Amino acid sequence: MRLFRLELKRILKSRRTLILLMIALLLSAVMAYLPISFEGINRPNEDGTVTELDGLAAIEYKRGLYEASSGEVTPDRIKAALETYQNCVQEYGPVEEEGFPLSVNIKKIVPIRPLLKGLSEVFADPSTGIGADLMDIDPNAIDQTYYEKCAEHLRDVMRNEQREYETAQQKALEKYSELDKPFYLHSGISKDVFDYIEFYILFLAILCVAIAAPTFAGEYQTGGDSILRTTKHGRTRLAVTKILAAFTLFIVTFLVGITVHILILNVAFGTDCLKTSFQMLYSIINLPNINLGQLQIILAAAGLLSVLATVSCTLFLSAKCKDTLTVLLISIVVLLMPLFAYAAMGGATWLSTILPSAGIGMQNNFLYQLANFNYLHLGGMSFWTPYVILISAGIEVFVFMFLALYSYCKHQVA
Repeated sequence: MRLFRLELKRILKSRRTLILLMIALLLSAVMAYLPISFEGINRPNEDGTVTELDGLAAIEYKRGLYEASSGEVTPDRIKAALETYQNCVQEYGPVEEEGFPLSVNIKKIVPIRPLLKGLSEVFADPSTGIGADLMDIDPNAIDQTYYEKCAEHLRDVMRNEQREYETAQQKALEKYSELDKPFYLHSGISKDVFDYIEFYILFLAILCVAIAAPTFAGEYQTGGDSILRTTKHGRTRLAVTKILAAFTLFIVTFLVGITVHILILNVAFGTDCLKTSFQMLYSIINLPNINLGQLQIILAAAGLLSVLATVSCTLFLSAKCKDTLTVLLISIVVLLMPLFAYAAMGGATWLSTILPSAGIGMQNNFLYQLANFNYLHLGGMSFWTPYVILISAGIEVFVFMFLALYSYCKHQVA
């Protein structure tokens, strides 16, 4: 325990480490503020003027408007919302045109918009997947079989995206059938909030890699390694202590940073909107059976696992390479490789999914894998990419920890 405390103290005495940790905490607040600042809406006043609201004022105003659409998303409520929308368009013209009265938009359209979100998808063209225009949908077609129509649309999408893999189609339909229905809606939070959680995790991963890079390689460079190896606990026990101290630092940093980040967001947007079903913010046919509050927890847990897998790889490289710069460069390449592989291959592949940082990035990140219908195939089996990411990262944490330990113990002092 004393050796552990000394190692942790040694890491924290580094000015470079302290600066990177402060940047991590600062980014937590800054990146939470950004999606708040993006919020905006025009509020019509009684005297005919218009007030532009943004930030917290816009969020608070929208919260009042969305109260009307909160609750279970039943076919009857969707039908009533569509009838209101169509009546307004017939009377005032298309909502998107400049001539549409702002007061009507705010009082009648904005409150029901969230209820109409999935309609275009559900009534999309089965062969092309192109969404239907809301004005072309017959309200009487929205009956008690609405959620069955959602499942039919999912079947069409899977036939188009996984045409050659019936197992993937079947698994997706089975997963969708297990969802809690009717969905629940309490609007007020945007997709930007969850995108920035993923962006923050990406930056945290980069900072943790930068801190982990000199763990072993830094001592090789300074020659301190040759002295430490002559001590009583200079090999295996010291290596284990270094790895545990590094992991403790990264776990605490991640948990503090992500907690502050999410708390700021939840204070700003409120917690009621976290009860909203995942499908009501993303696609009506998404597969996760979770609400937005559970999504925050899952993104944080998956992000921590991916960061630890990435850091484990960096520790292995640090034990294997002779200088910190080489470790840092290779680690950054490994960290960003899933992102570039996903972009280059035009979607999810085994390469973009099994690397340590597979759940971290942009389009390849864990959030987008939850929201997409990506399956990987091996023989006659199909695997949903979020499961592959989690299992791979969990295995890699222990594999790279062992390799780091083994490489350090076998390292030959020059």
